[in-house]
Amino acid sequence: MPTSANELSTSVIRMLRMLHATRARAPRVHPAVEASHHSVLVAVRDQPSRVGDIAERNLSDASTVSRQVSHLTSLGLLAKVPDPDDGRAQLVALTDEGAHLLDELVERREAWFADMLADWSDEDLRTFVGYVNRFCDAVAADERHHHR
Repeated sequence: MPTSANELSTSVIRMLRMLHATRARAPRVHPAVEASHHSVLVAVRDQPSRVGDIAERNLSDASTVSRQVSHLTSLGLLAKVPDPDDGRAQLVALTDEGAHLLDELVERREAWFADMLADWSDEDLRTFVGYVNRFCDAVAADERHHHR
């Protein structure tokens, strides 16, 4: 592996460890909502979705997302709604309580990041965001990361 790819691999692994370690310190807005549930809430923020579509967007397993949806539904944060295109199918949608919780979560997370990166310039932040998005797009486009 070229040195730059090796360094990137090492840095990404370090970043993943750091992010995993900080999950426990991330803002919590509900005692029964774990950090792993956040991506499910975000996935249905703009429109109701099928569990399989949520799993695909989150690069997750449908059975895992199904359990997360059941848990969040039991908390009143998500609801199952009929699919207007297929009366037999159901979509997952945010409830008003779920939308409020997600708004609060995003607000707290943005404040947390702003505080953590307060000494970064706007230019540094824009550059970093661009590279993170580019990296994520490359990972998402890699067929080895798609569930079949």
